Amino acid sequence: MAGRYQDKPVLVTAAAAGIGAATAEAFAREGARLMLSDINVAGGEAMVEKLRAAGTEAHFLRADCTSEEEVQALVSKTVETLGGIKVAANIVGDVVGDAYGPEFHAQTTAGWDGTIAVSLKSTYLCMKHEIAHMIEHGGGAIVNVTSLAALLYVPESGAAYAAAKAGVVQLTKFAALNYAERGVRVNCIAPGVTPTAAYFKGGEEMGNMVINRLLEGHAIKRLIDPSEQAAAMLWLCSDDAAMVTGHILPVDGGWTAR
Repeated sequence: MAGRYQDKPVLVTAAAAGIGAATAEAFAREGARLMLSDINVAGGEAMVEKLRAAGTEAHFLRADCTSEEEVQALVSKTVETLGGIKVAANIVGDVVGDAYGPEFHAQTTAGWDGTIAVSLKSTYLCMKHEIAHMIEHGGGAIVNVTSLAALLYVPESGAAYAAAKAGVVQLTKFAALNYAERGVRVNCIAPGVTPTAAYFKGGEEMGNMVINRLLEGHAIKRLIDPSEQAAAMLWLCSDDAAMVTGHILPVDGGWTAR
């Protein structure tokens, strides 16, 4: 039985680990043909090997999505390799340098600039070049990743990350309305507490402390698996969601319902 994405060309960024890797695997199970990207070459290539071993057509290209030249090259290589892009999952995002926590008056401007670049500029650049291709080739679907920090006060995330991810929300809505009549749908997920490597940059003890505190916000009292975030993204990009665009979908265990 063919999957929802049988033979569709799909681009997934930040695909070496975490939510990105889970998203690549989910698209693969649904029959997609994949281009994966990350700055983690070893992780990205390992994911490609894993997918190919399961029978999926998968390719990898290293790209720093804060660089327009590298994003443009990634989109061009995806089109060349897969014959187009029908779906794009833009997952790149992180806190850079010392931009963690609420005390942004004491943080460096370099941390702010780096976080804005990784967590907002990267999404803008990916969308810019993905949409340029899609509007010339019959449309497509894009899903971005924001954060609960864009919707709520989450002090651990830091001001830079919150501002960047709020920008992703508005960029998603702007693109959805501007390109709807040209066949491009754009949506976004806002993950709740989904343990990834980013939580543990300050060490395992600190990461677990932050996770346990944030978990108090979940009405459903458990952590979210990356595969559950991936499932939401696949639905948003599927024909089942053909009339859904400009939507910000919290996958958060009920946090934002409080």
